Amino acid sequence: MTKQLFVKLFTIITLLLFSSAAFSHAKSVSADPAPRSVVTRSPERITVLFNQQLEPAYSTIIVTNSNGKSVTEKSAIVDPSNNKRLTLTLPPLSSGKYTVSYKVLSLDGHVVKSTYTFRIKQGAPLAN
Repeated sequence: MTKQLFVKLFTIITLLLFSSAAFSHAKSVSADPAPRSVVTRSPERITVLFNQQLEPAYSTIIVTNSNGKSVTEKSAIVDPSNNKRLTLTLPPLSSGKYTVSYKVLSLDGHVVKSTYTFRIKQGAPLAN
């Protein structure tokens, strides 16, 4: 094998291996509360963790109740200690189904939007 052919093959293989990482968009890797989860008390916050760094000025979360009404006027923040984490503080919520909608701009310039739901189901009262 000639040196020139080896260099060409090495370059092609390297490009194939790293091209998927270079062209991928941000995606959610975890959320709390989790999608389709049922929780027994109101969460204090919504947290969504992504696989890429986020642009704080263009990253939002909106939580709506079953009537489609937003449950808070607060804005989501990108965690300064981990700019892959987006968090929205919530007021106390009552039982019911809630929809979490997020829209983020990753530092690679791609906008990603998604929606998921969770449910709050009040637990049984504590026995005396």
